[in-house]
Amino acid sequence: MEEKQSIYQVFRRLPDFVRDHSILLAPEGGAPADARMSTPVEEETDENEAFLKAMKDVRKVDRKKERVRKAAEELHLRPPREAGPTMEEILDERTPVSVVNLSEYREGYVDGLNPFVLEKLRNGEFSIQRALDLHGLSAHEAYDAFHTFLGEAVQSQLRCVKIIHGRGLKSRQGPVLKEKLKEWIVRAMHRKWVLAFASARMADGGPGATTILLRARARKEKLHIFG
Repeated sequence: MEEKQSIYQVFRRLPDFVRDHSILLAPEGGAPADARMSTPVEEETDENEAFLKAMKDVRKVDRKKERVRKAAEELHLRPPREAGPTMEEILDERTPVSVVNLSEYREGYVDGLNPFVLEKLRNGEFSIQRALDLHGLSAHEAYDAFHTFLGEAVQSQLRCVKIIHGRGLKSRQGPVLKEKLKEWIVRAMHRKWVLAFASARMADGGPGATTILLRARARKEKLHIFG
């Protein structure tokens, strides 16, 4: 009985067969497979021709004369910012401007004061019962006037008064009377009657005036001052 050939023995001579018969395996009118392989130069030439054909209608942009606009979808990536008030609107008395946002704003209050009371004072919700104008006075004269005014207000059981001291915009030394008023308020003889104070709202003088809330009874407490 003839010994069966192993499958490995059958395909062992396959490379020699392919090499000897490569011409017969090639299609009619063509070259052997290894001879028909395209070169990298030919592939690159085909890509260049395809690129030039695709770009034939593209024109160069003259950036000196034309402006390249962004796509419409890119122009609305961010929500539009709300426009702030114009200078004309700010100067208009009918336009509300919060004095709290100004750098000149100042306020003070005693320990334990209800926040709603201070908020009402900031908003000018307390009726001003009497006012004192310190314009044109020296620091010494202004102190005497303030001391007398506050004493009379306490005796009259007033709860809300206003001191007009100016902003010191025309003074080389700045708002002298405004700074002095802060010193006078914290003095013991005055502080025991002061519940809170704040720069007046714009309609009542703004940073050039201070509104003061007075106690019904004298009481010495720590006074917090900001500004």
